[in-house]
Amino acid sequence: MGGEYSAEHLRSIVEQHRIVAVIRAAPFPRGSRVRRRVAEAARTLGIGTPDALTALAREHAIPCWAARSGNDARLVERLERAAPDLICIAGYRWILPPAVLAVPAIGTINSHPSLLPRHRGVLPLFWIYYHDDRETGVTVHWVDEQADTGDVLLQDAMPLPRGYPVEALNRRNARQGGTLLRRALEAVEHGTPPRTPQDHRRATSAPMIKPGSRMVDFAEWDVERVWHFLAGLVPRFHEPLVDDTGEPVEYASVSGFHRQAVTERAGTVARNADGALLYCKDGVVHLSGRVPVLPDTGSTNHL
Repeated sequence: MGGEYSAEHLRSIVEQHRIVAVIRAAPFPRGSRVRRRVAEAARTLGIGTPDALTALAREHAIPCWAARSGNDARLVERLERAAPDLICIAGYRWILPPAVLAVPAIGTINSHPSLLPRHRGVLPLFWIYYHDDRETGVTVHWVDEQADTGDVLLQDAMPLPRGYPVEALNRRNARQGGTLLRRALEAVEHGTPPRTPQDHRRATSAPMIKPGSRMVDFAEWDVERVWHFLAGLVPRFHEPLVDDTGEPVEYASVSGFHRQAVTERAGTVARNADGALLYCKDGVVHLSGRVPVLPDTGSTNHL
């Protein structure tokens, strides 16, 4: 894709290796129904980013190719003419078809921002917060014909601080993933790249979610978990909330929480001078501000 996650991976290897081309998924046609739906999801989830990848490729005079679909026949022809030793993926819209996987002499590797086999799929960072993971990281793995299921080449774990902003996590993953990719290519060069099979019994999925989905289980989640989820993902995700009159409650920040005995129904929101109080089963989360309008850039990443 066109964001910083992809760009940081290219930045980490561009000086040490010959990059024959940069391939990115082409935007959907302007005005198309699909583009409108993707843009709506991007605004709701906040997954739009500037096209840093293309800018970096042009800076280093690397050809940029646009893939029109997951089975773009013209792309396969271009790859066959370029004859790359290796294909490296760092954020991509589609699963690569067999015709593409057959091209590189050595194989294809992918950098995925989770500790595989946890959170296979397109939205790992959201599900990391949703499932209350205390540890996260990046995995570089060999690519097969399914999503994020191939043997692990390298993996690097790190603790996830409570309430840590998801945008900061994305930047940290980008740097960490770039370093892992550089190390992975060194191992490939020396003929010693690891292949550790994933334990598929431990796999979880990370699909897209519909805009406006209600995700917090207020009857079950501890107040600290609610705070961590909301504070970590704001402003890239907002839990749909309403006050006691049924009016939507918009918030731009989640300033904290405290434990207390609660008589209000879990999930109830009461407005106050500073914003709103969100009542949970064992405490209160403090909300403030209004939801900002996020720009539609037409591209997506792992957020």
